[in-house]
Amino acid sequence: MSKSEIHQLLSFDINEKTLQRRLKKLADESHIATSGQRSALKYLSLTKSMVSSSVLQDRKSVDSHSFLLTQESLEKLKRLDTPSYARVKVSYDQSLVESYVPNQTRYVSEDIALKLRTLGKRFNKKLAAGTYAKDIAQRLLIDLSFNSSRLEGNTYSILDTERLLQAGEAVNGKFDEETIMILNHKEAILFLIENAEEISVTPFVIRNLHQLLSQDLLSDSSSCGKIRQIEVKITKTSYLPLNSPQQLEELFTLLLRKAVKINDPFEQSFFLFMHLSYIQAFEDVNKRTARLSCNLPFIQENLCPLSFVDVPRDDYVKTLIYFYETGDYIPALEVFLWAYERSCEQYKVVEQSIGVIDSYRIKYRSERKQVIGEIIRGMIVGVEVQAHLELFCTENKIQNADKFISITTVELDKLHSGAIISLGVTENIFLIWKEKFDTSKVA
Repeated sequence: MSKSEIHQLLSFDINEKTLQRRLKKLADESHIATSGQRSALKYLSLTKSMVSSSVLQDRKSVDSHSFLLTQESLEKLKRLDTPSYARVKVSYDQSLVESYVPNQTRYVSEDIALKLRTLGKRFNKKLAAGTYAKDIAQRLLIDLSFNSSRLEGNTYSILDTERLLQAGEAVNGKFDEETIMILNHKEAILFLIENAEEISVTPFVIRNLHQLLSQDLLSDSSSCGKIRQIEVKITKTSYLPLNSPQQLEELFTLLLRKAVKINDPFEQSFFLFMHLSYIQAFEDVNKRTARLSCNLPFIQENLCPLSFVDVPRDDYVKTLIYFYETGDYIPALEVFLWAYERSCEQYKVVEQSIGVIDSYRIKYRSERKQVIGEIIRGMIVGVEVQAHLELFCTENKIQNADKFISITTVELDKLHSGAIISLGVTENIFLIWKEKFDTSKVA
């Protein structure tokens, strides 16, 4: 509920500022949670959690700073109170992937998946993959870039992230590692959204996603998108990742072959979330790759995406480490389920603000891709662009040609190399055309 809705239901009088302070105190002490910002701020009862009614009655006490893990999981995580050097060393357990049978083995139970689908469903009819993500793209870019970076220890605030992504303004004007991390997230998220109809969970796609996330952050640029050839270690854990490049390549391919066969989007998402983090296939940026990869099923099925809003970093890291060392995924699943709920609350507000889907855009999507591809391949720029669009509309009997031309013109202006996979052009051809196109605008 919003603050005003709560105010109306109270049986006693209270000053609005006092109510705001008391709600903030309840949220700070983890008795309740919040979703959204400023005028869109909502207060959430933690007793509405998806995990189960019995789980909900067993939340951690206020002074322990965790409100999304069950008492059972908290007891398990006490294992991590022992320093990592004193815990038993464990290596990568490939049986976790090898024994997994798509659509038979389940991490997310069917009843929980059904409840999550009810929460995350956004349309009552079948629409092109990525439609919903495109509608909320501006908000999603900020939220997912900020929260995924925050989970890596990035100190950018949500407002700093917004300024960087919308206006290109870096904190203190410096394009340092934290700034690049957020900009890389933007490119990677756009890659997923804009190519949702064309891509699937394959080694090629995940490697390219890693390349976008890691560009200009690794000391060896050739390591971006490439299965690692060197040994890596993870701090604060007794887990030792696999270090044979040949085995890494094989198991990376195996886990993605299994992932792509999983029909349920929530099971597929959680499988990717856990196993891409666990295998540590790349020199660095593995968890970021996992967090974005696990959104692909949601984007493709027009479900609410997972942006990790308000997920406590400590709970996220500890539950992953616990999985690395024990193979027990339950604590991490609790974090995942809670995080998905929070995202659904976040984008319920956004959805209400964007209005109905423009069916005209959907109807002529393939025609727009066709003509954009023609313009690029034909190296058409300047005034010739409008002439070509008008001729195309006439020849293809496009209804409301002015609207079609207006939409296509804006898309041409915003087009970049991360969004050309479905246009039938190579990156080299695109870059040559783009340079001529931008020059013609200046002229």
